[in-house]
This record gives sequence, C-alpha cells and structure tokens, in this order.
Amino acid sequence: MKGAYTKPGRLSDVLALIQVLSLDEYTHRTESGITEELQSDPSSSDSWIELAREHPEFFRVRADDKNLSLVARHVMPRGASGNKEPLSSDIMQKLLQTAIDLHDRQVKAKEWWKTWIPVASTILAGLIACGTTLLVLYLNGWCKP
Repeated sequence: MKGAYTKPGRLSDVLALIQVLSLDEYTHRTESGITEELQSDPSSSDSWIELAREHPEFFRVRADDKNLSLVARHVMPRGASGNKEPLSSDIMQKLLQTAIDLHDRQVKAKEWWKTWIPVASTILAGLIACGTTLLVLYLNGWCKP
C-alpha cells in the first residue's frame, strides 16, 4: 500500500509486530493471540490482520484471514524438533532497520514539496524587488511607459 508508513503510529505497530512474530514460540499467530501478546490493538489500523495485509514486505496473511506470520520466519526450515526456531537477533535487527528505512523514505517522499519552499520564496522575493524597483523608477520619472 502506497504511503502506508505515513499513517500516525504505523512504524511502532510494524516494529512491535515484527518483534512478536520473530521471537514468539509460535510462527503463525491469530489476531487474538497477537492482541493478547501485545496487550493492545494496533494504533494505526483496525486490526493486526489488516495491518499485516498492508505490509506484505514483512507479513503473510493466510487466505482464511485467521493467521498471520512473518515472511522471513515462515520460510525458515524446521529445526530438529520439527518447529521453526525464532529468528536470530541479527535477522530481526535487519528487519527492524528495513522497516525504519521504508518509513523514512515514505515520509520524505510525502514531503517532497518542502524542498521547493526556499526556491519559491527566493523567486517571489526577486519578483517583488524587481516590481518595487520599476515602480520607484516610474514614480520618479526615470522611465517612461
């Protein structure tokens, strides 16, 4: 979803969901399981499932809409016990940093117009100065229309 990270509170929700799904003993979690684990609903979406659906770069939502998982952990091979192990701290850190980088890029892209404020104000100041100069010259009779 274009600009999903620009929603207020979105970055903190994504970071929290990445942490839970990276480290929890269960690879796949239900909406209620995540809400119970985090002790709250997401602040930037109506549900954790909806939030995960808006961020397919990190999360996978099953077709029945009952479970979601972290893509990186879902594709990991099973360990000797038959379960998928929690992600290493290095992989989790990279996922968290990627989310922060994506957030920063989307916020910067949304505020592209701010780079033009100094340019526009300089041009406007120049036009006002030229207009004022011409007006003074005209009023003093130094130029004829």
